[in-house]
Amino acid sequence: MPGCHRPVQACDLDHVQPWAQGGGTDSTNLCGLCRRDHRLKDEPGWHHRMTETGTLEITTPAGRTYRSEPEPLTTAA
Repeated sequence: MPGCHRPVQACDLDHVQPWAQGGGTDSTNLCGLCRRDHRLKDEPGWHHRMTETGTLEITTPAGRTYRSEPEPLTTAA
């Protein structure tokens, strides 16, 4: 989530679009959220959307949209 600095290894994987509403359980519909942001996501007025490029777009109840780009994958040397 934009502004959160918790490493994804310490986060929950969450469905951007809930599987009960047709969202798939695959990498194109999963994001890492810390426990606080995971709970906040389900509060009224918050909207999450994953773009085709893997950017997470979060719209707040105030109507502001924030984008979080995935970090590039690295390979071990």
